[in-house]
Amino acid sequence: MFGSARHPVTNFYPVEVSGWDASEVFFVEKSELEWDEAAGKQVVLHRMLREGAHVFVRLIQSSSSERSYPVPYEARYAGSTADGHWQFRLLPVKKRVDQIGPALMGSAPESS
Repeated sequence: MFGSARHPVTNFYPVEVSGWDASEVFFVEKSELEWDEAAGKQVVLHRMLREGAHVFVRLIQSSSSERSYPVPYEARYAGSTADGHWQFRLLPVKKRVDQIGPALMGSAPESS
C-alpha cells in the first residue's frame, strides 16, 4: 500500500546514535529512528544535545552480516517525551564549501 498526503507512511528502524552531548561528553546510544514522509527523520535520546550538534546515525541490521556505516546528521531539538527523554529532528549535514580551500575541493589552483 502506498502513502498519500493524507496518510503519510511512518517507518521505524533500530539505530545507534553517537556524538557529543550538551556537556561535550561523547556518547553512543541505541534508539529508534522514526522516518515519516511528512515530518522527516527523528530520534529520541536519553540526553540533551546542543542545538545544531552533529551526530552519527548507524542503522542496526539484525538480519545482515554486513556492517552499516554511520551517516552524519544535524540534530534540531523537537521536544521532550512524557517520560523525560529528548526528541530531535535529523537534518542532512551541509557541506561548508566556503571554509574549504581549493586543494581540498579536488581542483588545482589557477595558474597565471
